[in-house]
Amino acid sequence: PWAAAAAAAEEQVGRHGGGTEPGVRRAGARPGMMEQLMKAMGGGGGSGGGEGGGGGMDMAALQAMLGGLGGGGGGLGGGPEAEMRRQAQANQAAQAEKNSGEADGGADGKAYKWEQTSKYGESEIIVRFPLKTPVTKKDVKVTFKAKALLVVVAGEELLSGATFGTVSVDDSTWCLVEKGSELQLLLGLALDEKWTSLLAA
Repeated sequence: PWAAAAAAAEEQVGRHGGGTEPGVRRAGARPGMMEQLMKAMGGGGGSGGGEGGGGGMDMAALQAMLGGLGGGGGGLGGGPEAEMRRQAQANQAAQAEKNSGEADGGADGKAYKWEQTSKYGESEIIVRFPLKTPVTKKDVKVTFKAKALLVVVAGEELLSGATFGTVSVDDSTWCLVEKGSELQLLLGLALDEKWTSLLAA
């Protein structure tokens, strides 16, 4: 019915001089043409437009006509766009999880704070050790290994153990800040994945 109505409309425009000269208004098609178009679209003709008008197509007919695009649930159905949207939402949730803020660590008076950050598919961890007395770089020994970490300050071992995940040794470093009263480690991570703790359980 849709194709027949479109053909009828084309025929009417052709008969009544449907040219496109600027500024020239042609006499319209016959009055029954709109009614035919409305019937073809499922509106049944009638006054249309205002309250109680003919109506047009229902959503099921529209989706059928468009080949089922959009699926159910307000357009959240299947298809590549919906899958890409779901994947983007999962990526955002994972990104937020990896940037969840600073956490406390350590025991026996050897406290530290650590925080994982992730940006552009790369993760790093910053570990901060508040020091009781200021030190110099000669007092600090940090050993980075792919799966282990050792931190010694002024002869006292502050951290030693297997790490939760794999560290990129070449992307890791340390520095003293606050006039030597805080030691900071920067751990470059081999994989952009969430660490739930600094050290393995």
